[in-house]
Amino acid sequence: MSRFELTIWGARGSIPAPAAANTRFGSDTSCVELRCGDHVIVLDAGTGVVGCGRKLYNGEARDIDVLLTHCHFDHIIGLPFFMPLYHAGTQVRIHAGHFEDDTTCREMVERFMCPPYFPVTPKQFAADIKYCDFRPPDVLDLFPDLRVRTVRLNHPNGAVGYRVEYGGRAVCYITDTEHRPGGLDQGIIDLVAGADIMIYDSMYTDEEYPKYRGFGHSTWEEGVRLCRAAGVPRLVAFHHDISRTDTWLADLVGRAQAVFPGTLVAETGLTLDIAERVRIVEAS
Repeated sequence: MSRFELTIWGARGSIPAPAAANTRFGSDTSCVELRCGDHVIVLDAGTGVVGCGRKLYNGEARDIDVLLTHCHFDHIIGLPFFMPLYHAGTQVRIHAGHFEDDTTCREMVERFMCPPYFPVTPKQFAADIKYCDFRPPDVLDLFPDLRVRTVRLNHPNGAVGYRVEYGGRAVCYITDTEHRPGGLDQGIIDLVAGADIMIYDSMYTDEEYPKYRGFGHSTWEEGVRLCRAAGVPRLVAFHHDISRTDTWLADLVGRAQAVFPGTLVAETGLTLDIAERVRIVEAS
């Protein structure tokens, strides 16, 4: 099959974590790039989207779908700095479906990018921008060969999980969701069943979790339980807390793989080839 690759551009949650102790796993907030043949999907627009956008612009990617899980700042704060938005020869479709009221994707972007909070408004975008609204569990047929399934997640103000299907393979992006101890989320299981990879909100550990009930996040151990229940062989622990240093996350790699050998801990620059079999292409 043709190219199907995943690249992590940012894996932090809440706010960036720039520090000398975070050089391996990175400091940028949520952003994942998918290359599906000639199609480009960007999952979330945290600070990691800045580097992603620079690469896409320099690589002359001129047709891009941006899928937002929700509009908390750590997932959209890089959007005004996404270079393809300012290129007249580019088409960008921005998708959002997490709203729990009548807010639209366009309204969200216009409210976010306006004075006095930001000097540049969407009127200054030069690309052909389309704002696409949906509601989970809508199915997004982006192209004849590229389908995206959706699920509503348990997060303050709403959030969306995605399953991207291409060439008989599937990648699931499930971040910013709070699980309920003692019972797996059946909606997530149904969405991710049989997928090749699940990127999952692993902000906390099971031991820490009781202190953070109501914060809208989950644990890497819950990710393992979901993978086992849904037959997903590869877990990517994602949305790291700002306190997680390289040392802490490197230790997590060993602990998690001892429990579930298919676990990876997301780091900026990690690229996975999904086309033939899931394998690591490169990491920072």
